[in-house]
Amino acid sequence: MESAVTTLGLPNRSTLTVREAAAVLRVNVKTLYAEINSNRFPAIRLGRVIRIARSVVASFIEQGRVVPTGAVHASKTRT
Repeated sequence: MESAVTTLGLPNRSTLTVREAAAVLRVNVKTLYAEINSNRFPAIRLGRVIRIARSVVASFIEQGRVVPTGAVHASKTRT
């Protein structure tokens, strides 16, 4: 019997709803919508329906991106 959820916590389907992706990424749904609408997070739009490829969420998790674009690392000193 195959599990309905993979080791990364992703449902075993090729696409996820925004709510499902937000839950896996542990971010607010509104935050994920904002990222999608500003083209910083890839999504599939079918009319008013938005889906996110499971592979996109998995690679985002595996990349471990935690520093937003343009952010300054705390380890840098001010001059």
